[in-house]
Amino acid sequence: MSTNTKSTELKPQGDLVFALDIGTRNVVGILGEYIDDKLYLQDYVSIPHPKRAMVDGQVEDIKQVAKVVSQVKSQLEDKNGVKLTKVSVAAAGRALKTCQVTMEFDISDREALTEDMVKSMEIETIQKAQAELDKTDTGRTIFYCVGHSVISYKLDDYKIISLEGHKGEKAAIDLVAAFLPNIVVEGLYSVMDLNELEVTSLTLEPIAAMNVIVPPEIRLINIALIDIGAGTSDIAIAKNGSVVAYAMATTAGDEITEEIIRTYLVDFNTAEMIKQSCSNGDTDIEYRDILGNTHKIQTSEIAEMITPAVETLAETICNAIREANGSSPAAVFLVGGGSLIEGLTPLVAEKLGLDETRVAIGGGDFLKNVDERGAKLGAEYVTPLGIAVTSMLNQGYDFSVITVNDSKVRVFDTKQLSVYEALTIAGYKSHEIMGRSGRSLSYTLNGVRKTVKGGAMTPAEVYVNERPASIMTKVTQGDRIRITPAMSGQNASAKLSDILGYERFNDGTVTFGGEQFSIGLKATVNGEIKDPDYQIQPLDNIETSGLVTLGDLLRVLDAGLEGVEYRIGDTLIDENYVLGDGDEINAFDSYGNIIGTTDMEEMPAPAAVNDVMPAEEAAPAPQTAAANAIPFNGAGITVEVNGENVVLPPRNGDYILLDLLNSINIDPAVPNSEIVLEINGVPANFSSYLSDGDRAVIKVQERMGS
Repeated sequence: MSTNTKSTELKPQGDLVFALDIGTRNVVGILGEYIDDKLYLQDYVSIPHPKRAMVDGQVEDIKQVAKVVSQVKSQLEDKNGVKLTKVSVAAAGRALKTCQVTMEFDISDREALTEDMVKSMEIETIQKAQAELDKTDTGRTIFYCVGHSVISYKLDDYKIISLEGHKGEKAAIDLVAAFLPNIVVEGLYSVMDLNELEVTSLTLEPIAAMNVIVPPEIRLINIALIDIGAGTSDIAIAKNGSVVAYAMATTAGDEITEEIIRTYLVDFNTAEMIKQSCSNGDTDIEYRDILGNTHKIQTSEIAEMITPAVETLAETICNAIREANGSSPAAVFLVGGGSLIEGLTPLVAEKLGLDETRVAIGGGDFLKNVDERGAKLGAEYVTPLGIAVTSMLNQGYDFSVITVNDSKVRVFDTKQLSVYEALTIAGYKSHEIMGRSGRSLSYTLNGVRKTVKGGAMTPAEVYVNERPASIMTKVTQGDRIRITPAMSGQNASAKLSDILGYERFNDGTVTFGGEQFSIGLKATVNGEIKDPDYQIQPLDNIETSGLVTLGDLLRVLDAGLEGVEYRIGDTLIDENYVLGDGDEINAFDSYGNIIGTTDMEEMPAPAAVNDVMPAEEAAPAPQTAAANAIPFNGAGITVEVNGENVVLPPRNGDYILLDLLNSINIDPAVPNSEIVLEINGVPANFSSYLSDGDRAVIKVQERMGS
């Protein structure tokens, strides 16, 4: 932004109030001073946006809006000889959410309640509303409180106008809080940052208007105030002495402008001129359309043309009023530039069933606690004047700035923030803040459910003001967060070769009793044969089969072991012998005579390995295929560790407790701690042997007596 070259000659802002109303169509600046509970207007400026940089009250083009704000600021500075550095602003109710809550406080041990105590209790109640909103909102949108109204105070269960100065056993505050998405609020603050303006107060536009049109002394009446801008119509409801509800509608003055554009083929600025000419009481209007043709029309014709759009606007506003209030109110104030639309006031009265005298356009004649000093401002200046008054009543909100890895994060003071929430606002994803273990891989092997754990995550390193902290550490104004993001663990993965140990077995054929048999481990996945490089997918059903040991072959043949020796050449082999391609196997009786396969059928067969399949269920294998061969469990072992199953891959040799360390997350470096090791409830050490199905415990606990 350009810097005022006269800045060295300008006086400090001091106690002067600078308020900005950044609307969809115009930016209005107000300069005033607060004396004896009244705002005295010193100067004002209104500059329209040269193009559509605001939509429905939200900043869309930050740089363009900032340029207009700079012009407003510069004009007020030059005319008044003041360097403006602080500003009060208000937000329109786009995507407005409200929450009504009640909170009780034990004040039995307190002296008379002070203003600060009451303010603190209100903030706690707002924080409760924030928590309620956060619970109900399932999305990732962050909401900021932009205004609240106390519906009632209670002291020892009795309603009271003010708690200040009172003593008692308990106090209760019932209030309604208004929230807007952070994108709406942050847009306003970005514009202020570009103009080197410190925001000292933020409020909601209808709250601001309420404070100068419907002050507390007349809120016993059921009054609806509608701030009709170009993009939104913001609503506040008063009754029984309090503001009890806020609402909004995204239908406003732009709907009328857009109807003029479509009918008369003009650009947006020309349509705005035509609309305003109708409101100003002109009888004839001359304009030029987009094709270069000049036209002259009467305002009565325009009024007739826009009547359907005005009726739609009135209907939308009145529906929102009835929904927020529960019924039609006793009276209505219309403020904002959109309130000047021709024919709107009688339509609102008609649709609410009110006498026309009960619906008024709130302008200078209705302003409370404001001295215009003869300016006679209209309804379009009510909200900016209200913003100034609201800031002086200390009813607006300010913010804190927290630094995250050298980037500034704006945090509104009504929300107690943890490191986790601050990092979320700064744009960090949950997996960067908290990390996550890799996804486990579960599958079924020969009817047994197996799980391979995912890799362990590396937690984030978090520091607040250079001291180690957790993600739940509370942060406040000026705090500095430094984070090294967490690293998520690798997702578990495995090939068939990883779990079945193909390398331990051979493919090919063997000869036994003059017959040839195909050998080798086979695997099917979900009924389809897969090769060893197949990548296992979650919930795969894996079945193994094939002839890999002498025992497998004997079970296929129903051959026995008792009184029989099996040899390959002169080498004696047993049932665990792993068959090799080209093996020629012979069986000998106790006298050294070769036995044929038919002579062995009456001998006891070897037991099924790992009980994968009983011998009596095994089917004879064809000479050249393993299609009917018995299942074979080629997996490692499964051990339950700290309540979760861990699969250890096949290996040659025994398994020990130390093999499990890579499958769990423990920190043996925790001060004053010791490691507990158990197998099946019995104390163990890292060299203790493991078997399939064992239950192991490996954990770190506080050292006894520390």
